[in-house]
Amino acid sequence: MAYQYQPGIYKTTKYLPGQEAQITPDLLVLIRTDGDFAPASVLLPAQNLNNQWRFQMPGIKVPRASFGWGESLIKLPHEGFYRLTEEFTFGETGRWLKNAIVQLGYNRQAEPILFIAQRRSPLVSNDLFFSDKGVRIELDRVVNMIEPLAWYQEPEKKSAN
Repeated sequence: MAYQYQPGIYKTTKYLPGQEAQITPDLLVLIRTDGDFAPASVLLPAQNLNNQWRFQMPGIKVPRASFGWGESLIKLPHEGFYRLTEEFTFGETGRWLKNAIVQLGYNRQAEPILFIAQRRSPLVSNDLFFSDKGVRIELDRVVNMIEPLAWYQEPEKKSAN
């Protein structure tokens, strides 16, 4: 029975057969399985905007004979906003408190990066700010210390013609 791909972001651990020059181990990829991407396509990170990746279209179809490549993928938590379920210490003096709001992102090598929510001073608007400089963290550690948050996403504004 063929491997059943699930959509989402992953870390590769093997070369994709037939695409070894592009899809290497230790790479952040997006797997899509919908529409023209079916049964599965691999999209590479193209641009990082606000600590979230936009992936390159149209993607590379996973060959039927992928020799266990799908099973070798490591599923990653979604990029987005979380709360820390425990205090996070890093470096010599870095410390973020339990329940702090963080944004989870990744570099191209699929290493998790946490960005802390901040309020700017002087306060001009009631917004939280996330720097483009974060703190790298091990995947197994981050998975055990974050809990997803929900938020309202304002719809894209349509320009009046």
